[in-house]
This record gives sequence, C-alpha cells and structure tokens, in this order.
Amino acid sequence: MHRVGEILEFTNVSQWNWVPTNLNPADLATKTNNANKYKTWLHGPDYLLQDQHEWPKCDDLGPPNNAEVRHNILFIDNSPMELKLNAEYFSDWRRLYRAFARFILYIEKLKAKQKKASPPTEVSYEMIQQARTLLLRHAQSSEFNPEIRNLTRDENQILRTRGRAENLNGQNQLLVQYGHHITRLIVNWYHQEMHHTSHETCINRIRGMFYIPRLRVLYRGMRKSCQRCKNESAMPVPPQMAPLPIARLAAYQRPFTYVGIDYFGPFLVAVGRRSEKRWGVIFTCLTIRAVHIELACSLDTASCIMCIRNFINRRGTPREIYSDNGTNFKAAEKIICDKAQTINFNAVQPAFDDIKWKFNPPAAPHMGGAWERLVRSVKTVLYAICPARKFTSEGLQSALWEVEFILNSRPLTFVSLDSKDDEAITPNHLLLGSASGYKPVIETTHTVQHMWQAVQEFADQFWRRWVREYVPDLASRGKWFTKRPPIAAGDVVVILDETLPRNRWPKGSQNCQRDSSKARG
Repeated sequence: MHRVGEILEFTNVSQWNWVPTNLNPADLATKTNNANKYKTWLHGPDYLLQDQHEWPKCDDLGPPNNAEVRHNILFIDNSPMELKLNAEYFSDWRRLYRAFARFILYIEKLKAKQKKASPPTEVSYEMIQQARTLLLRHAQSSEFNPEIRNLTRDENQILRTRGRAENLNGQNQLLVQYGHHITRLIVNWYHQEMHHTSHETCINRIRGMFYIPRLRVLYRGMRKSCQRCKNESAMPVPPQMAPLPIARLAAYQRPFTYVGIDYFGPFLVAVGRRSEKRWGVIFTCLTIRAVHIELACSLDTASCIMCIRNFINRRGTPREIYSDNGTNFKAAEKIICDKAQTINFNAVQPAFDDIKWKFNPPAAPHMGGAWERLVRSVKTVLYAICPARKFTSEGLQSALWEVEFILNSRPLTFVSLDSKDDEAITPNHLLLGSASGYKPVIETTHTVQHMWQAVQEFADQFWRRWVREYVPDLASRGKWFTKRPPIAAGDVVVILDETLPRNRWPKGSQNCQRDSSKARG
C-alpha cells in the first residue's frame, strides 16, 4: 500500500509502461518454472533491448477515475430450516432432550434481553416439550423428508400414523424410523424405565406412543447391547469336553500307577470321654477306578505324608499324583518331589525319585471329578454301615476298609443276566483276582513259571476286556459338545461366585487368576 502510494505521488501516467503477464519476470518467483526462465528473471524481458516505440502498449493504462463498484446481491431462501444436531454424541434419551431444552432456554434469554424483559431462569415444562418435538421432527426429517412434503402433519409438524382407533387416545402414534439414533435412545430409555425387566410390557408402552417398524428386532438388539442385561442373563459357556488324559487310559499298567488324592470328612470319634476329629484320605486309581482309603488324624503336612507312605507301602509307588491345591498337598509335594530334608525318608524307605505331582487349577473342582464322585460314594456306603455315625478310632478304620472293599467290587461294565456272558469286570478283578476276592484253592502240579504265566494271562484278559468294554463308555462326551472360542487376553468376563448374588459377581480380565471355566462371557 505504501509503495503504491509513493508511485502515485511522485510519478505520472506518462512515465509508466505495460508488461504483459506472460513476459513479467516478477511472476517467476511465485510460479513453477523451468531453467529457460532464469534468463528472464536475471535480465528482464527481451523487448527491453529494442527501441522504446516497439515496447508493448496498453490503452487503459493508469489508475481508475472512479472507485471500485461492488454489486450487492440479496438471496432469500424460503425453504424450512434444517436442524443441525449431532444426536450420536448422546447415549441417553433424557439427557439429549434435557440438553436441547437448555439450549432453548439460552435462546429465550437472548430474546428476553433483546426485548429488555426479565429472562427465564430455569428450564420449564414447555421447553422440555418443545425440545422433544424438535428432536422428533429432526428424526423424521432425516428419514422421511420426501414424505413430509406430501403428507399432512399435525400442529407440531410431526408425522403420525392414522388408523381406525385414532379417536381412542385423542391422537395417533408418532412415526419414527427403525435405524435412527434417536429411535434407539427412546427404546433404551423405556427399557431402563422398566428396570431391564418386563420386556413385553415395555414393548407395549412403546407401541402406545410410537410406531417403529421392526420394533421387536430393535428391542432385541438393544437388549443384546445392554451391559446389565448381558450380566443378568449370562450363562457359563464351557469349552468342548477335552480328551481324556493319559492317566485315564493307561492300559496294561500296574494298579495305582496314576493316583488322585483327596480328603473327606471330618468324622467325630470317641477317645475316652472326649471326641476328636478324624479325616479320610481317598487314593483313586485313575485307570481302573480302584479305591484305597487311609485314616488321617489331622490336616497337617506330617499326617498327609504318613498317609501317602502307608498307601505306597501297600500299593506301590505311583508314577503321577493328582490333587487340588490344599496347603498340606502343596507342602507334601515340596517334601516328596523336591527331596527336602525336613523329614528323613531314607531311614524307612528309598526316596521317591520318579513321582510327579500335578495340581488342578484353583477353583476348578470339576477337574478332580474322578475322585470327587467316589468321595460321595464312600460317604453313602459309610453312613449306610453306621447310620448313627458314632465311631471309635478303630471302628472308623475298620468301616473305611469295609467301604474300600465294597467300592472295589462295583462293576465297571454292563452287568449281563445271561449266564453265558462273563461277569462284569471290577477293580477287584485286578487287585484280588475276582469281584468278591474269593479264589478257590486248586491243587496243581504246575511249576512256578507256569503259575506266573497263568497269572499274567489273567491280567491280560482283564485288560483286553477293559479296552473292549469299558473304554468305549469313556470315549463318548456326556456334555459340553460344542466347540467354543477360548477366553483370550483382554476379554472382560463375569466371575461366577456362588456365595454372592448375581448382580454382585466380580468382573474379570486378563490379569484375573480365577478359573476361566467359571467365567461368563
């Protein structure tokens, strides 16, 4: 501006000359050019080297005599104003129309200030009704804009349905579209008003005010996305039943090679004039389902180890031991498997070098079902032997051995009534030679070698029948047939806690150490 002012002040038009646009070197600084333009930038256009009368001429050269004239155009749009609203920002119908009502309150304050009247101070009922009406008009205009121009609307410019029962409530249902965000907010608001229950009643209330196509589909989808409804209706989704471990199918192995251990009780026994507690310790052969029962005087580690040693002395050293996460089992595992020097075993029996101890996951008692079910059988038979449940220590030991014999006599296969069929195999067939343990004395002149071969043939016959008759019953899945995707890191689950009400179950995540089989996705 200053340079132009200086030029107009100290020069006249007769001193000016015109430079065409395509020959103006000043434009080269702000435009993309090739190397051929550098000469023009440094030395100017070529016509400067010619005579001045050959320079380009412009007849209109010079400042204008009149000021610039601008044409003012007034454009009037008679189309109705469209409401620009981001309803997706809100997740609740009440908060949406309350926020819009506060915006209306702000407009009323501006109008009152312009008229120099007292402005309103709070949101009134009329403002809330106006906000609802404008929001419904916005929802209809975004979905039914062509129909609105052709159809008759009510006094609030809102589309309503017309049916034969239009005189019942004085007005018809409001028409809103299925997929609009405001429609979902309205349905969700009624759902929360019914406290997430009475779903048919909620649908009936919505239909009394609004006509929403595919209302049940919308309501069902809203319930699926409602976190509280998902928590209330969630059910455990266990994965498909896993294949049996090797311990359950270890054919031709010595009994009690794979053992499950558990405590049951306590039982009160009479010791003189006082009563003391005793516990039963069940050892289950995971392969042939045989049972061995010991009596424990306490739950401490020393008593647990003595029961395990008594079992080993009578049944042999197991290869693997399975149990839950009891503190006595944890301590016994460290002493036995890690060869700790807390107790000197070598004085009585060689160290247990080959024993592997496996623990079930925490809060997963179903993984010990192979011995948990037998604990129930032990209690059933024990209470049938002595319904009064009054034992001495010696009497309880004798009763537990009686229960052990009865359970080892139970059939593992189908019991046929046909005399031609063999009797059902039982754990006692491998432990004692017959289901009842009775074997007639047969005088024979066979050598010791031939007798060993006969015993080996009997064991092989047992295992052949075990594979042919018992294993097929284990192969079929009794439940949990469907494959489920496993719970992955980062998934949010609900931990089923049977000691708490459903609405107070804790939520779990990838850092939770609880059993995933009890998690409700």
